[in-house]
Amino acid sequence: MSAKNRTRHVSAGQLVTFLVVAGMVLAAAGYFYFARTSGGAPASAAIDGLPGGRGVKRPAPDFTFRTLDGRELTLSRYRGKVLVLDFWASWCPPCRDEVPVLVELARQYEGRGVEIVGLSLEDPEEDIETVKAFLKEYNVTYTVGFATNEMFSALAGEGDLPIPQTFIFDRDGLLRAHLIGFDPVSDAARLRQTVARLASD
Repeated sequence: MSAKNRTRHVSAGQLVTFLVVAGMVLAAAGYFYFARTSGGAPASAAIDGLPGGRGVKRPAPDFTFRTLDGRELTLSRYRGKVLVLDFWASWCPPCRDEVPVLVELARQYEGRGVEIVGLSLEDPEEDIETVKAFLKEYNVTYTVGFATNEMFSALAGEGDLPIPQTFIFDRDGLLRAHLIGFDPVSDAARLRQTVARLASD
């Protein structure tokens, strides 16, 4: 290889190295700028169970739902409290794993600014007795109602989606965690930790 060709080769290598280093520096600068302006880590790290930060701190839509005892409540009534909003069904095995954890949290945080709301995706006319029997079996004391398709789709998305789906909102009504499905070990721990953290804010 001639001296001229060696010089071109080295220059190209140096250029590639410079671009890689420059990209790393810019990425690090962006990371720390975001962390500083948002008061903490990047949004994806602030959300439990949300890959890529999907749904980061988005506000809860204000839907009205009917409770099992016939009341009509709105999600906005829970502003100022930590809200755990769970979409479930009595025929769903992972839901049966999650409900005892929700019952535990409702008792643990009673009177401490944390509300658990379970919204069944079953038919409020045909399945109400089935739902009542389920709640009695699991000693559910938190608020339970029925979700509309519109409400579930607005939060979870369109299509045939898995349940349970659990959304945890902070005292400002902003989404801070979203659990899809339920693992009795990892998701139970994540749920408890998220509620504890938000309840202490």
